[in-house]
Amino acid sequence: MGVITALAVTACGSSDGDSDKGGKPGASKAADEAPKNLKLGQPGPVQEITSYKKTGKFSITPTKVSLGEPEDLKELDDPKKYKDKKIAWIYVKAKHVGGPAIKEARPMGDIGAETDAGAPATRFILIGTLASTPKDCNLLNGAKELGSEDIWKQNEERTVCEPYLIPATSKVKNVTYSQGFYKEPIKWAVR
Repeated sequence: MGVITALAVTACGSSDGDSDKGGKPGASKAADEAPKNLKLGQPGPVQEITSYKKTGKFSITPTKVSLGEPEDLKELDDPKKYKDKKIAWIYVKAKHVGGPAIKEARPMGDIGAETDAGAPATRFILIGTLASTPKDCNLLNGAKELGSEDIWKQNEERTVCEPYLIPATSKVKNVTYSQGFYKEPIKWAVR
């Protein structure tokens, strides 16, 4: 399948506004802080994901980052736009661990990355695929096929992969999960 459209957007938290959960009255400050020293493959704290007015609890575990090459972007025919950039493919294992079945849950909605240069990665929305898209990268949110109804049932686990743009000379230092505007993001070190 050829690339139809490519769009880069800077990730700043959930687009649906549901991820910004305020702290509970009486909760300790430590409970609101992001866990420290996580590495790829270690699950983070359970997160709530809301879609179609239903909220489920999900275990989010970034598992790997695959870096592309600057040449991978040449087929987009926009050398100015993608000059000195490359793609970082971020893989996340998400498991629905509590609550009702959720239609079109987007576990990648709050995923981001930081580069070794200190800059955030830019979410890269592709409609279609690139010739360099990794074979094990599921761009359909883990759904079996395009057009099928995407329902996440309790105990269902999927591995999802999405592309991010980073400077061509950089590496991904941390995968992040935004917990809203008032909490530190959760970070997993990439080593």
